[in-house]
Amino acid sequence: MNERPSLWSRSAIATHLGVVLVMGFVLVSTHDPLAWAVGAIVSGASLFVLTGLIHEASHRLLARTGWVNEGLGNLAGWPLLTPLSAYRAFHLKHHQATNREGDPNTPLNSRWMILVGSLAYVVLIHRHAIKTLRGRTLGRYLCETLAMVVGLGVLLAWLPHAIRERGLILPLIVTALLQNLRIVTEHLDLPSGRFHDTWQLALPPGLSRWLLHYDHHLEHHLRPGLRWHELPRYRAELDRAEAVPESLRVTPRQFAREVFSRKKIEPNPAIPAPKWAGRAAIRARPRRSEK
Repeated sequence: MNERPSLWSRSAIATHLGVVLVMGFVLVSTHDPLAWAVGAIVSGASLFVLTGLIHEASHRLLARTGWVNEGLGNLAGWPLLTPLSAYRAFHLKHHQATNREGDPNTPLNSRWMILVGSLAYVVLIHRHAIKTLRGRTLGRYLCETLAMVVGLGVLLAWLPHAIRERGLILPLIVTALLQNLRIVTEHLDLPSGRFHDTWQLALPPGLSRWLLHYDHHLEHHLRPGLRWHELPRYRAELDRAEAVPESLRVTPRQFAREVFSRKKIEPNPAIPAPKWAGRAAIRARPRRSEK
């Protein structure tokens, strides 16, 4: 599937960078707490998108030129001290063993991640890198980490406190909270197996586009070679084929009510699973056509 990039997909990164810069100016230049809150939320959401581009870079989808892809990937991971080499090793292993033994992502499948997910994610990525990387890849990881630590230290020491605290730290707090939400809505309580190891989160179309379709995580696991702007078309193909259990598609509100509010999701034996769902189908809800 080689879908031609839209105007939005070509301009999205620049737009989010612009939002961060404009909101940073607002945060620094005003003394209104309400403006701080609004600016932090808007800027933090765009920063959340930008830091998420390390995911595209890990699959070498962010730029066609290798060194540009690697450089942009490290810039995306820099605010959260996540080197691209470490993230790639962690994330590709997660793809290979999703929800199975050996999945480094397993500790994140906990409701506690709503509080500490971002911090836990960074710690797990670095721990996985130290345990598994060897040779040149290990050396690259160490160099990337050192550059990030030194760069962040210099930046925090050099920036005026208003820029450092309101223009950077406040949006990063919002980014971390959004990362926590993203983490718990990916694989919580799900078994292994194609088509039922990942939640298919459904956001309003406009919000989904603004967040570069991060809610299309199931589609990404099924076709990791697709760029972010190609995922909605693939979701439409899956819908036409009725290939994904309806029980896996949830809105954020449904996820909070039907998933996050429960101790653990249990299969509902009273509702037969569709043939294509296999034994792992869970709490299948009636399709829209049956309501």
